[in-house]
Amino acid sequence: MRLSRTIYSLLIITVLLVAGCATHDGVRPLPRAVRDRNIPTIAILDFENKAHFPYRWSLGQGIRDRLVDELVNSQRYTVLNRADIQDVIRELNMQSSPKFREEGRLNKGRLKNVKYLIKGAVTDFSHVSGGGIRGFAGKIGIGAGGQTAVVSVTLYVTDVETGEVVVSRSFSGKAWAGNVDLSATYKNVSFGASSFHRTPLGEATAEVIKKCIKSISQAIVREKWYPGVVKVVGETLIFSGGVDRGIKVGSVWTAHEAGEILIDPRTGDELGRLPGRDMGQVEVVEVEGRFSHARILEGVFAPGQILRMVPKEKPDQEEPEELPVF
Repeated sequence: MRLSRTIYSLLIITVLLVAGCATHDGVRPLPRAVRDRNIPTIAILDFENKAHFPYRWSLGQGIRDRLVDELVNSQRYTVLNRADIQDVIRELNMQSSPKFREEGRLNKGRLKNVKYLIKGAVTDFSHVSGGGIRGFAGKIGIGAGGQTAVVSVTLYVTDVETGEVVVSRSFSGKAWAGNVDLSATYKNVSFGASSFHRTPLGEATAEVIKKCIKSISQAIVREKWYPGVVKVVGETLIFSGGVDRGIKVGSVWTAHEAGEILIDPRTGDELGRLPGRDMGQVEVVEVEGRFSHARILEGVFAPGQILRMVPKEKPDQEEPEELPVF
């Protein structure tokens, strides 16, 4: 009986914890590291396959799919599908036909634009012989006949607006393979399947994908994000950013006009934006999934203004009492 009550109590606690982690309208908070950063919009093309592997695996498409999965799950990017874009456009055109009902029809002109285009090539996907002591992925192998699984890719990230290549790097992942029979290990394994992840080439692929994602993040997740005024209604306003951006009820924000963009006259590069004029303050009273409601404290507001949070004042530290002298 006592054990049953313990299990019941644990179940109640689990339910409460799950309820406490529930999101608003299905919106999950972004990772803390990127809540104040612009979320880049990217598209990933199939990687070119320059490796010679004995089985008919679509290595370029497989590497692309792994990258898409990891980038989407990280919540740090908006990943768009350009591989099937013609099918999407064809479906939108079909819906505008009078043969289809108007109810539920999607609007044209709502496809998102890509900021960064990612592509690359698989340059090595093999086992190489190597003796001596090898240590990869926490495994150690000894012997002259040992093998190492090697996966190498070249990665390119291009800024679509400027055409600038912001990343051009080659990465390799390695895993100790020991004395394995290549044909026996991979004959009945499909690229990307759960069984593939447990193979030496699967471990090497995971390592190279991790390196690619780190390089992508360092290059394009840099721009600061600020909420913007969306709508003014009487003594309140609505601004972008809610549960997803970790906005808190009671926080105070200052509104600013969008400042002048600075352009380098020699290169035409955008260098940044000057601070805009201070327009007033608001206090958050309600937080939705992707937007928030705020009460106007003072000032004049209009859509397009940028908000910056007012830091809370730290309480003055009390001076320590003097210790008595004996």
